[in-house]
Amino acid sequence: MKRWMGGCVLAASVLSLSGCSSLLAESASAGAGIAGGAIAGAITDSAAVASGIGIAVQAIARAGVQYHERKIHSEVQEQIAQVAGPLKVGQVKAWKTVLSLPLEPEESGRVAVSRIISSGELDCKEIIVSVEQSGKDALPASEFYVAAICRSGSRWAWASAEPATERWGSLQ
Repeated sequence: MKRWMGGCVLAASVLSLSGCSSLLAESASAGAGIAGGAIAGAITDSAAVASGIGIAVQAIARAGVQYHERKIHSEVQEQIAQVAGPLKVGQVKAWKTVLSLPLEPEESGRVAVSRIISSGELDCKEIIVSVEQSGKDALPASEFYVAAICRSGSRWAWASAEPATERWGSLQ
């Protein structure tokens, strides 16, 4: 059984390098369900208990993948906020993500400050973020999002939920 579990871990590791988080999520979920079933089969002969163990292991694996996706999205938002923070209204600057976990492809685009929301004790800016999309056979295209960033000490931080909700679903 250890050998089989090692194969599942290896497969999940290979899939994680592919940059396709939906494939990883489904593969991790399916692999965890199979592994949970194998573990349950070794522990009990009760089909109900075995099913419960399999479902629990599958839910834990899915939650783990979603946790890492949220961390990646937060990392992207932080990187964009750091590029946009020093900009003045009307300035535009390129951004590019460098992800610590390669679960999703690295992205790039431009960010512009459209207005100052507040200044003084609470420094906040409205930004427009483009995410560049280009395929081998397609012309380059951009998706645009409006967000807010605020200064938190010496760093700028993402301060809005809507662009993340539209862009990444409920996994912000």
